[in-house]
Amino acid sequence: MKKAYNLHWIENLYISQVSSRWRAKNLLTPEQEAQIKVEFPEEFYRPGIFVKIGLFIFATIACSFFVGFISIFFLEAGGDDAFSFLSMIACVCYLISLEYLIKNRKLFHSGVDNALLYAAITAAFVPMFILFEDADVLVYCIFSLILFTLATLRYADLLTTIGCFGALFTLLASLMLKFPLSKALLPFAIMILAAGIYFSIRNNRSLYYADCIKVLKALSLVTFYLGGNYFIVREGNALLNELNLPVSPQIAFAPVFYFFTTAIPAFYVIAGLKRHDRVLFIIGLLTFAFSIYTYRSFFSQLTIAQELLVAGIVMIAAAVSVIKYLHTPKHRVSDEQEGQRKLANLEAIWVAQNLGQAPQENGLEFGGGNFGGGGAGEVY
Repeated sequence: MKKAYNLHWIENLYISQVSSRWRAKNLLTPEQEAQIKVEFPEEFYRPGIFVKIGLFIFATIACSFFVGFISIFFLEAGGDDAFSFLSMIACVCYLISLEYLIKNRKLFHSGVDNALLYAAITAAFVPMFILFEDADVLVYCIFSLILFTLATLRYADLLTTIGCFGALFTLLASLMLKFPLSKALLPFAIMILAAGIYFSIRNNRSLYYADCIKVLKALSLVTFYLGGNYFIVREGNALLNELNLPVSPQIAFAPVFYFFTTAIPAFYVIAGLKRHDRVLFIIGLLTFAFSIYTYRSFFSQLTIAQELLVAGIVMIAAAVSVIKYLHTPKHRVSDEQEGQRKLANLEAIWVAQNLGQAPQENGLEFGGGNFGGGGAGEVY
């Protein structure tokens, strides 16, 4: 599907952001950063976060006033059909305004375009719920999935990406809960689908969908873990079977979910360190904490105060030990800040691209030059 935003400007924006990070790490001079911004221009309107929030609120209010105004012409007609027709008119008007502002005002996730997109999606949902009031959940899931997918493909919006993810898993759950056997296999189906999504987008390097891919990766990792978490499966099983008991009953395949609850966080942490993937590592730590809560909920014999004391001692001891162990870099992992190490050899790449010199892996040596001398003189 054709993208709504200028792809060339998005690429230039990425280059500008990278140059800003390099400048913060003293790999570029202010003059070189300014030269990069001149050679790779982008004209998007991107206000600050507070202005963006204000514009979003203002645009939302404006959309509400617009619906109220055009509803005056439908007062006499009344009924569900008239309201559905009104919503479709509003949806079309919002989309036309959105496309116009993106093209002529150069908006790029600036608040106004986000509000218009959400207003258009909401207006599109209204006739769906009115005309198919008693439809099965599957119908709503399919419609939502199609609508959110189209919006994501064109506008690369984060909320529509989350909507796609949620609609897909709701559709899966709705299908499997219709049959007793598939209900028992729901946790495994959720894990398989989450893993499939993650591996299908893991190597996607599209700049246009970069943020959407990050969100999908994080959601897939979290969902994969929750699908195999013992606490979620056990309590979810009691909820689905309407078992109103003080303590939820034991589930089938309990040892399997014990294993998942322990192994998945460990795998996330190890893989995150090995691949230098911060998102994977952080999610691993969070899921590890939830695993501790899971086992505490069913097996702990200590009081809360005792648990907090033990947890604090273990965490402090682990943190100190890891910092001391990684003070000397091991396995390409160090306790130093990212800015001090991550881009250590980028100067060699810059030299190779601008001066035609091959980068050296060990003992990097840089010559002079006006734009790639590795700091040899006042002109870098």
